This record gives sequence, C-alpha cells and structure tokens, in this order.
Amino acid sequence: MPAFTADDFPAWPIWSAEEQDNLTAALRSGAWAGSRARQTRQFAADFARYQDARHGLAMSNGTTTLEAALVALGVGEGDEVIVPALTFVATATAVLRVGATPVIVDVDPGSLCIRVDLVDEAVTQRTKAVIAVHLAGAAGDLDGLVELCERRALALVEDCAHAHGSRWRGRGLGSFGAFGSFSFQQSKLMSSGEGGVLVTGDEALAVAAWGYANGGRDAAGTTYHHPSIGTNSRMTEWQGAVLAAQLGRYPQQCATRNANGLALAEALAQIPGLSVQTRDERLDSQGYYAFVVHYVTEEFAGMQRGTFQALLAELGVPMVDPYPSLTMLDVFSQRQFAPTRRGLTHSFTAAAAPVAESAIETTLWMHHRALLAERGTVLHIAELFADIRRRAGRLVAASS
Repeated sequence: MPAFTADDFPAWPIWSAEEQDNLTAALRSGAWAGSRARQTRQFAADFARYQDARHGLAMSNGTTTLEAALVALGVGEGDEVIVPALTFVATATAVLRVGATPVIVDVDPGSLCIRVDLVDEAVTQRTKAVIAVHLAGAAGDLDGLVELCERRALALVEDCAHAHGSRWRGRGLGSFGAFGSFSFQQSKLMSSGEGGVLVTGDEALAVAAWGYANGGRDAAGTTYHHPSIGTNSRMTEWQGAVLAAQLGRYPQQCATRNANGLALAEALAQIPGLSVQTRDERLDSQGYYAFVVHYVTEEFAGMQRGTFQALLAELGVPMVDPYPSLTMLDVFSQRQFAPTRRGLTHSFTAAAAPVAESAIETTLWMHHRALLAERGTVLHIAELFADIRRRAGRLVAASS
C-alpha cells in the first residue's frame, strides 16, 4: 500500500510572516521583557479569554506555571498532591520542587486520564490539591472531579499542556479548577519553543501566582520590594510575539484537528484489535496534542509497540513516543530526589499503576500535525493500520 510523502503532512512548527513581523516589532520596541512587554501581556489576556478564564499569566514554560500555581495555593512542606501516573514528569516534580509530596494514582484504561475513585481513595489529612492532566487533549470525569475536590476541600489544578482549545460542556478546559496550566514548548499545539500561561478566574490567586513568578514582588510594591520568596519565570517578549501570531490561526487549526480526529476514530473503529482514546461525550472539542490508539497485540500477531510504531513511521505517519508511567521512572522508583529533597521515603501510592504501566506497550501516539492534513490523507492512515493487521504475521517474522 502506498506510503505517505513528506508533503502529505504539514511541517511543525507552523509559522508565517506574521511571526516575523511581530518579532521585528518586539526587536524595535526595546521592551524585550518585563512590564513593558506589550505583546506578551496582550497574548496572555487573549489566551485566557480563549479558554474562558479571567486572568492569564505569561511564564517561561509549563513547568514553572505548575510551580507558581502550587505556591499560590499555599502548597508546601508536609502537604500531599495527587497526580496521575500517566503524564510528563514535570507534573510530579513540580510538586517536589515546592516541598510537597506527589501521590501517584492510576488512570482510566480508555481515556488514560486520572480516575475520580482512585483520587478519592488516595486522599489523606495531608492532601492539599489534585493535579488533573488532560492527556492528549482529552479529559476524564471532570464534573466528578470538581465535585470531589469541592466536597473534600481540595484545590484542583488542571494540567492543560495538551489541551489548548479543548472544551467541556461548552467551556474551555483550564477554567474549571483553581488554575489551568498551559505549555507552549516545541511539540505543543501552539509553540514558541518554550513558554507557558497560567489561567485562573480568581484575582487573589492570580496576584499570588504572579508574585512568585515575578521575583517575590507584590502589586503594590516597587521594583525592589520583595515581601515573599519568589523566582523569575517571566515570559520574554520574543515568546509572546510568536504566540500572539499563533493564537490568531489556532481556532481554525483546532477545529480541523477535532473534525479529522473524529473521522479517523470512526475509521479505526472498524478494524479488529484497535480502539482509540476514550472521548467523553461532554468533551465538545478535543485539542489532540496526540491521537492515541489502543491496540490488542494478539490481533496483530503479537507485534510489539516499538515494531508497530517503527512501521508506521517508515510509512510516513508522524509518530511520537508514548509516556512511561511515573512509577517506571528512576526519579520515583529509586527515590532519587537529592539534593532538593533528602530523606523523603513516602511510598507515593499504596499500589502500582498497572494501567499506566501497560499503556506504553499497548498504545500508539500520532503527532498532532497528522490531523492537519487533508481528510483523505488522514483516512488513509486507517487503511495503513488495516494493511499492517493483514500482514502482521509476516511483518513480525521479518522483524525477529
């Protein structure tokens, strides 16, 4: 079956003359960072509005946004924060960085997002917050999670690094919790190389988070007034200039990914042994940081995930590696927290995370640029999956 050519999918990142114009304007302005960085400040406000939040704080990356959120919520030494096992490591290490302890819970086998019942079981007297990761732009039972956090008096932080433009019951993800944390790193749905925005609907929390990110200053003080401990994680005007251009085209890109994602899911559902990441009916739009496919190895002659992924990549399908479970990483499995945290022996979770730990071998992740192609090109991906299934026995034999 014909493979794809390099021209079938757009390159990433996508940029245009608008980014160049914005960068030139930033250069000439002389305001490359700080309070006079006009494009950065405007982008953060516009992006918050796009996600249905009142306040947007532009920061250096999506790790520092999580740290600032936790600090603003008063999370620190002796506290616990519940996190899902399937996420990028920064979700959990941000908790360690503020002196608290991450408690890892398993994920839903379909959506791969955090499970409300496991969160409920993990709550202790020390639990202060929950970080819900909207993996690949999807969401678990967000309504149930909001209700649980309200009932248990826990702060909810939404890790939306994958969820730009994702909407739940008509409302942008990131606007349901105390904070929503977004990343604009190279691989993300909008990119400035590095960058992050923290959104919130609470003015007091916005002031507290910005005070931490802005060197421990407060809004009422002078440049050298530092009433609290802080760091410097402000976004530069270069990043803001690029992101301002990206936001202008993003709603159409999000709509295209969403429509093509639904069409591809329907096509793949016809192939035995395949299912796609569960999408809750309350999720009106999915940002699709990645298009995630579950597969049953027995239906593909025992084909290992690495072999399957390599075959698709050779055929020109844009692929990315799935996340390993946090429980599989040395930093957690071997408690390698020094020098930042010494003597921390918490078990993190009463049990392993079997769903998250198996997902790395039973899921295939396609890069989001695959969903920006023409509809016929996107649907041809399903034909390649079907062809691989038909030839699985021979392909496995050839790879061994």
